[in-house]
Amino acid sequence: MIRGNIELVTPESVQGWIYTEDEKVREKLLLAFWGDKCVGSGKVNVFRGDLADAGLGDGHLGFTFPISVQREAVGSVVIRIDGSDAVLLQTGASVEFAGATSKLLDPSALSRQMAALKWALKHCRISQADFDFLRMLWSFGVYERGLLRRNENGDITITDAPLAIASNLLESYIGLEVEITTVQGVQPATFKDHMAIIAGNAKWAPVVALTCKARAVVQVQEGSHVRGNSAAGSEKSFGPLVSYTVSPENLVVIDSRVTAELSLPAGKTIEILTANASVM
Repeated sequence: MIRGNIELVTPESVQGWIYTEDEKVREKLLLAFWGDKCVGSGKVNVFRGDLADAGLGDGHLGFTFPISVQREAVGSVVIRIDGSDAVLLQTGASVEFAGATSKLLDPSALSRQMAALKWALKHCRISQADFDFLRMLWSFGVYERGLLRRNENGDITITDAPLAIASNLLESYIGLEVEITTVQGVQPATFKDHMAIIAGNAKWAPVVALTCKARAVVQVQEGSHVRGNSAAGSEKSFGPLVSYTVSPENLVVIDSRVTAELSLPAGKTIEILTANASVM
């Protein structure tokens, strides 16, 4: 888990703090990015008494180093630990990627996928459950999965672990074993930025799972991950937003390319589970 804050960004410098769960962040190399361009680097080597008082490691969690960006790009700068895909965003930042529209799913590719999916079901290459999941996800860009089930005797309700269910679903989507990375502390203000980063990173599957210990609502422009649909690649919504619930009893799998908005109770956050494909 990574926590932290980018506290100040100018065209010439960036400063803030970062903390990792293993408390081994001191002297780590940080990279500043604007889109896919590295605009500066520096180390975690500033002592922060306020963080030490808060019980975050030994307090050596601060950073400040030079960067070089245009003034209009300041709000889009993000920080990444060298060798890691986890990203530290500015609150309310606007992250953009060149060519993002080109990453939308092509309608002809979707038609071929659907035809192949039907063939796989017909010839018993996939289960009915996987067929239903993939058909829904490819068509609408979102899939809702309940986590409650009855035990074998039917007298006790069991809540499945979100991580296990998400792993199974993402592996079904990719067709390979996956390594799950959890992005914690996601708020409505940074939700779209996280989704944009995932959609723009070739190392990750474009599909993620959302979990929440409270109750969140994700409003989705269904089908907007497909090029040519009315809302695809546009901030303007031309159709109704469909609400999906993320809660301890409900997991939502969503394509990071869809148009979506997150609503949460004050002070609450969600987790985004991303998948890195790896051949075992």
